[in-house]
Amino acid sequence: MGNKPTRNELLAEYYLRAAGVAAVWVDADGYIGAKDVARLYLGEEGRIAFCCTRGVHFVLAYRLELWKQEHPEADRATLIDRLAQLAAEGSVGLTPHAVAIERALAAVAAVNEAIEKMTACGDLDDFNRAFKAARKADPTIRYPDHLDAKKAAMLDALANGEGQ
Repeated sequence: MGNKPTRNELLAEYYLRAAGVAAVWVDADGYIGAKDVARLYLGEEGRIAFCCTRGVHFVLAYRLELWKQEHPEADRATLIDRLAQLAAEGSVGLTPHAVAIERALAAVAAVNEAIEKMTACGDLDDFNRAFKAARKADPTIRYPDHLDAKKAAMLDALANGEGQ
């Protein structure tokens, strides 16, 4: 993501939030971190990150940090192996960050494709009428923002398993 994220990048991050995807990582220097919501870009280069269900990410990071204190000689590869072991012991699924991002972008692509099909078939007529009524009440409403709200609702449904 450059200085200003694209609409699709923003929608992908929305999907990650809606799906409850969190991140846990080990930096190049062996520092352990966690974030409530996985982002497309987690900042630091050289960071090895995994995604999991929100809530367990801090538990994994905390347990890994405790283990690291008992094993200060552990290198990053060993820390990553231990993270995988802790996840397995807790029946926590870990997904490589890149794979989680690919899935989020694929969800956005699927929604965009569905919108295109709806447009071609005339299935957005009610949606467009609703936009015109909203625009009449508030002239500052922009169509792209209204459409993104529709896409976000569709991503919510996918994140909750309703769009499968």
